[in-house]
Amino acid sequence: MQRWGVEWGGAGALAGQGVTRDSLKPGDHVVITGNPGRNAVDHRIRMRSLLRPADGFGWGQSGETFD
Repeated sequence: MQRWGVEWGGAGALAGQGVTRDSLKPGDHVVITGNPGRNAVDHRIRMRSLLRPADGFGWGQSGETFD
């Protein structure tokens, strides 16, 4: 297991796309795709999409939420 730092959009922009502070909970299993940082040992990624398989909640590459 590795811990990664994930960069997402700002809170205001995400709220406008339907993502709130309650959208994700600790322990949620999510699948994230994105662009890795320049230094691989830093374990950082800029998120391009997110999917929570349990209920299909997600956020996509175009900046829109999807069901």
